[in-house]
Amino acid sequence: AERPVRRGGARAARARAGMSPPVKRARLGDGGAAIGGRVPAPEELEEGTPVLYWGGLHGIVRDAFVPLDEFWVAEAETGKIIRDESGEIVQFHAADLRLSTEVAPAPRGSIATEAPAAVDEAGDAAQGEAEGAPTRSGVMLIGREGHMCKLLEHFGPQRTHQRCDPQQVLAIPCNMCTADQLSNAAAEGITEDVIALGRRLRPDIHVGIRALPLKQAVDRIGPELLVLEGYYILAGVQVPYSLDDLNSKELSARQRHWRRNICNQVDLSITACTEQAESETHDAAARRALGEALCVELADALWRSDVQHELRVRLGAPDLALGFEDANGAQISVIVIPDDATTATIRGALCFSEGGKAPEASPTASASPQAAKSAAAGGGGAAAGERKIQGKTVREWEAEQAAFADQPKLPPGWIRVKSRSNGQVYYFNKKTMESTFEAPEPPLPDGWTKQVSKSTGKTYYFHARKKLSTFERPTA
Repeated sequence: AERPVRRGGARAARARAGMSPPVKRARLGDGGAAIGGRVPAPEELEEGTPVLYWGGLHGIVRDAFVPLDEFWVAEAETGKIIRDESGEIVQFHAADLRLSTEVAPAPRGSIATEAPAAVDEAGDAAQGEAEGAPTRSGVMLIGREGHMCKLLEHFGPQRTHQRCDPQQVLAIPCNMCTADQLSNAAAEGITEDVIALGRRLRPDIHVGIRALPLKQAVDRIGPELLVLEGYYILAGVQVPYSLDDLNSKELSARQRHWRRNICNQVDLSITACTEQAESETHDAAARRALGEALCVELADALWRSDVQHELRVRLGAPDLALGFEDANGAQISVIVIPDDATTATIRGALCFSEGGKAPEASPTASASPQAAKSAAAGGGGAAAGERKIQGKTVREWEAEQAAFADQPKLPPGWIRVKSRSNGQVYYFNKKTMESTFEAPEPPLPDGWTKQVSKSTGKTYYFHARKKLSTFERPTA
């Protein structure tokens, strides 16, 4: 392993000597105003964090030794670790760096899979910052191991073929929610496939793992979280938006700035969060976020502050926050699931009851765990048979199928539905209430059944009366 050195080499000296007087003053402790950004605390820096160094040069934190306040930084343009003239790695302290509010460019030599459309990034950033971040609401779930196992099983494996929100979920013990342990949880828990997807979505920038959103959330929840023995937080993993998403003409400058400059890494964050509609309350948006993200519903009583406070008192953590505002202004509810909460899967939604009561699902519960990736029911009040999906009834979606006339024909009973949150199209079965991103297969001809070989695991098709089998899907 290479030994880091203090930043006193000839290269560092030349860089400092070439700084203009205002930049020198900035480096001497004026809070970073001259070069932009602010001086970070050591625990805010982790692998993948964009920073400014040596008077305004763009870099990326490559290795973080937080307890020692020592960091290795790579040049944003080339991806090379910064070294002094003798070839040894330059070691930075947090005070030597500034948090960058801009997206770091992709390392030189990386190839974008698709050229971005011409957009006014500077104008969008300026206007987006002026308008502020979108109004967002979310939820952080805390529960026992048994409840977390059910949530993880209900969510299923991580999605790696296209962007979902979240892409993956992790259950992390509350007593391990310290800054360094959360970084380890992110590094060990987030799969390589999810990281690779994030990098494919944004080939124009450097994409790494960032646990900072969850660290900030845990800090706002309070230190009593660490004393909840046997409890876990459910963290969501978000990946960047794709270039197509960023360049959509339907986005406002604020939304584009948010997606381009804020949501641009593989982030370990709270359980679920969504943009709040103008006419929507915080609680309604938080509940919708949980339904869209995980296809999970909590009993009405579990959202009440008096019930949540009583749970905290019983756990010996009365000062554990009921909610908080995150670093980007989102309002987050912190929900503790009671030990005696019972669960049931109703119309595809995993429902949690108040202790000792039977679980119930609202009339607008999502159809299945798969629907959590892009679908959740719309507003309440729909009568039986008029259940809403993405804010519209099934009959309304049937009337809009002409918009997909250029797409392959679907088997009977299936329709296409467009997500309000990300514009992705998925498939919905009107009879079974199943939702999936995979195109449904047409029914097999009479007499044919689909089988899986026990010896090889391969799928084949068998016709019992004719005693025929084939690996190719029969059409007649």
